[in-house]
Amino acid sequence: METIDRKFQILAVNPCKGTIYTEKNAILLCAKDKAVIPTLWAYLHECERLGCHEEHIHSVELLIGRVKEYQEKIEVRTPDTDTVCEINRCIGGEGV
Repeated sequence: METIDRKFQILAVNPCKGTIYTEKNAILLCAKDKAVIPTLWAYLHECERLGCHEEHIHSVELLIGRVKEYQEKIEVRTPDTDTVCEINRCIGGEGV
């Protein structure tokens, strides 16, 4: 299977279901990236359009709040793919 997220190596576990996610089946967005909050709002609106459960919508709203707080208190940056290694991985697929 092709690697979806070429920028990051991911190992995430859903503690409730035990499902494991990697760069083969997930993407990673950093809380510090300025583009994340607008992206999450777009995701939330699409979830509403798709008829996702109200609890999911609420959990995304809470997530947006936590990311906003993180950016206000800890770090916020313009996202970028700027190192030679990142460019070669993300665009050229080298090392994935």
